[in-house]
Amino acid sequence: MGIKRRHFLLFMGASAGSVALGSLASPRQGFSMPFSGADSSLLANGLSFEPVKLPIPLEVNALTQTKQIESYSTYQVQDDIILPEGFTYDVIAAWGDRVGDSRFGYNNDYLSFVETAPNEGYLTINFEYISGQTWMATYPEAIGKSLPFEAVKSALTVSEGTIDAFALSNSPLKAQIQAIAKEAMIDVGMGVISLGRNPDGQWMRTYSDRDRRVTGISGLEDGRYLKSTGPAVAIFNKRNKQGYDDNLGSKIIGTFGNCAGGTSPWGTVFSAEENYQDLVPEPVMADGSSLPPAAKPFGIGEIEGQGNPFGLAGNKYGWMVELDPANPKDYGTKHTWLGRYRHEAVGFLVRPGKKLAVYSGCDRRGGHLYKFVSQGTVRNVTDKANSRLLEEGMLYGAKFNPDGTGSWVPLTPSTAIDPILPSTVGGGMVKFPNPDRNAGGVVKVTKDAEAKAIKTQFPTLGDLYPGTEAEKQGAILIDAHYAGNAAGITTTARPEDTIVAKDGTLYIAFTSGTPGGDGGPDTRIFKGPNGEVPYD
Repeated sequence: MGIKRRHFLLFMGASAGSVALGSLASPRQGFSMPFSGADSSLLANGLSFEPVKLPIPLEVNALTQTKQIESYSTYQVQDDIILPEGFTYDVIAAWGDRVGDSRFGYNNDYLSFVETAPNEGYLTINFEYISGQTWMATYPEAIGKSLPFEAVKSALTVSEGTIDAFALSNSPLKAQIQAIAKEAMIDVGMGVISLGRNPDGQWMRTYSDRDRRVTGISGLEDGRYLKSTGPAVAIFNKRNKQGYDDNLGSKIIGTFGNCAGGTSPWGTVFSAEENYQDLVPEPVMADGSSLPPAAKPFGIGEIEGQGNPFGLAGNKYGWMVELDPANPKDYGTKHTWLGRYRHEAVGFLVRPGKKLAVYSGCDRRGGHLYKFVSQGTVRNVTDKANSRLLEEGMLYGAKFNPDGTGSWVPLTPSTAIDPILPSTVGGGMVKFPNPDRNAGGVVKVTKDAEAKAIKTQFPTLGDLYPGTEAEKQGAILIDAHYAGNAAGITTTARPEDTIVAKDGTLYIAFTSGTPGGDGGPDTRIFKGPNGEVPYD
């Protein structure tokens, strides 16, 4: 039978939110809540296992009120991963374990296993972010050394916990902040570890020379910069930028915000940089160059603005990163034709003799659905040369119509401005590139007349972004989400997953129809099952 999401949750048991007050979890363990007297209502529906109960009854339990009170009046918290009878788990790696010349990171998200032979292969892991307070509290135990957390907290009291550390002269405070930010950055990014299965069926690390980390500061001290391809390189290399310049050209320091991802048919791993705006500035200047590091200061509360102390350029984050786990010298490539936004997941349509298509969603309220189409064609689906197809092509945004039709709008300088109207979206607010192009950044628009005025002032995307045609294209891709709002690409209900089925059908998981600080979905298209607007 097919297992619904709620059934699956019952199977897996409760997780991270279920922690006993006054205790800290071991970094090697997860949280879950086991129960005695397991309910068998799902067994009658065809499940072959006795599910682990959640701390509250669900509709699928079909329990009477009396039975709910009886079964759920007490429960025991156990600091472990609890699985149904007959299932086991093995700890393969945990925060702080050695990986190459670095360590296993924090809060892993997407996992990719690329098999190299029967029962062996490379596991690539995304380390999305750190949980600031927990990370600080458990860092000495997990890593075995201390950091000057209290000293920095005390020093930043006068500035409400934040500071532009990049602007500080060389001083003890700047060195302390950089020490904290450096360790936090080591714990995010990506990792590759080699695995093998022993005769007992247990998966174990085999510690090959391919094991390595790509951290949030790769390249800063070790020269292991990430590479970049596509039109945004023209902006990275541009002289006399309107905004901030890190003076690194097309080289990029690190990757972070690595959320979901995908494994290509040719054996490389794609990692989606999502919430990069927590570490560096997201908006950019009109020419696609970065706002200054001061636009996202370092904060000691939950640890944010980690890019600030090192002067990272914000326009180099928010991309899709490709990594070949089998190549020990590959530390990742950011393909800028895929656009800069809050990437979540990736789907591939790869067929011999056809152009390569790559689908991804922008995981924010009011985010867009995108498609990249290569200029060249696929010859061999499994050939690693397919990575070169990502260097030339076009990025499109999906425009949905209320009647069920739609179209793909290219994000190119010649595309006409057709701004999203605030009256059509949940929350009644849309963010656009700032019409004051000398100031850069974005503006919030709540009136349709203000949105329409942008079209009068800037007829095409090429009028919004200055420079040569190549520079205009690069700037548009760097500012993809806001350029998409200006071009009339439909705001959606948080597209968090994109998967292409074998028959070519694209499946998208839209996960929230409520508006928020970034905007909201088009209410003519995204409605609840009973026509609710907004909905969740």
